[in-house]
Amino acid sequence: MKNFLDDGEDFEINGFKHFSELAMEYFPNYASSSAARKRMQKDIEKNKALKAELEAAHYTPRITLLSPEMQRIIYKYWGLPKIRLSGKKKSE
Repeated sequence: MKNFLDDGEDFEINGFKHFSELAMEYFPNYASSSAARKRMQKDIEKNKALKAELEAAHYTPRITLLSPEMQRIIYKYWGLPKIRLSGKKKSE
């Protein structure tokens, strides 16, 4: 599914994503995916417009998989998460 951010940057969403996986991308400093998931759920609850759009796309607080449309809505409000690569080999 091809989508576009408000600033004109394009990106591609390929299928469903686990809620906890996306939560860890937005909140990488949390010790567990459970803690990151709870934080993301709280932030969604606080943002009435985001919550309303997600609910129109069939979001519920107990959802485990985010559809491409739900991901697009979250990206629209929060931007793309900054993904850090770990395990990078040091130059020898």
